[in-house]
Amino acid sequence: MKSPILAVLSLWRDSEQYLTRSLNQFEAMEEDLRDRNIRVVYSFFENDSKDETPTKLLSWLKKRKGVLQSERIDAPRWGSVSSLDRVRYQARYRNMALAPLSTYYNFDYLLVADSDVYWNPELITGMIDRLDSNQSWGMISPNTVQNVRDFVEDTERKSYFDSWSLKDLDDSQCLTFAANPFLRNEDREAWNNNQPVRCNSAFGSIAMIKADALDCKNDVEWAVIDGVEHWEFCAGIRSNGYEVIADPTLHAEIIHNEEVVPHPDVVRFHQKRLDTALATS
Repeated sequence: MKSPILAVLSLWRDSEQYLTRSLNQFEAMEEDLRDRNIRVVYSFFENDSKDETPTKLLSWLKKRKGVLQSERIDAPRWGSVSSLDRVRYQARYRNMALAPLSTYYNFDYLLVADSDVYWNPELITGMIDRLDSNQSWGMISPNTVQNVRDFVEDTERKSYFDSWSLKDLDDSQCLTFAANPFLRNEDREAWNNNQPVRCNSAFGSIAMIKADALDCKNDVEWAVIDGVEHWEFCAGIRSNGYEVIADPTLHAEIIHNEEVVPHPDVVRFHQKRLDTALATS
């Protein structure tokens, strides 16, 4: 019986300040997966770095199976903004990183991880176990929080990160700066009760996908029509007959170096969305 293969896809740019921490997470993951006899291959994509990111990534990959693609196109530096131009670049980068994995490795799982997200090895094994235990699940994403409190319900709980990628089964984009990001009453109850939620789209800066969900009927790739690139990627997973899951019992975190305080109008907008959803449920 062949050993399962986990393929890892990650994007980098001027990442030197957190690169060692991020690679240490992958090393701890490798150690954890070794006990399960799961092999790991990597596909990293780096663009336009002015620091030592590409050199250090190449050095680290020398002891592993994997590839680094580097590109110099003077792409804009976007930051964390909801820009269609930014996510079009992101879609292209992710598809370029996926290509060698799909071509050269017969992998069983695909881990897509933003390079700056914080996570422990237990997250990776937890996502694999849940995919293995649920035949219809094709993609799973954790409850990735940020060091920004819940402004929507005015609590001290950390808020969910990457709400742009999160869409419920009504195809509604979920709440920003909220610990419970969902609008549908059944989803909110499930999230509060630590139960998985089926979604039209979910990413949360890190996610695991079954290989079968990527190409069993239609090839899946990242694309941008009128929103973030993960919407179309998750739509492809679902078109192949699989479910996209957000799991509140799995955890990752984004830590902003500077304090994030949302504009009051943004908070009020999402509070009104939640009030309306609760009133009509």
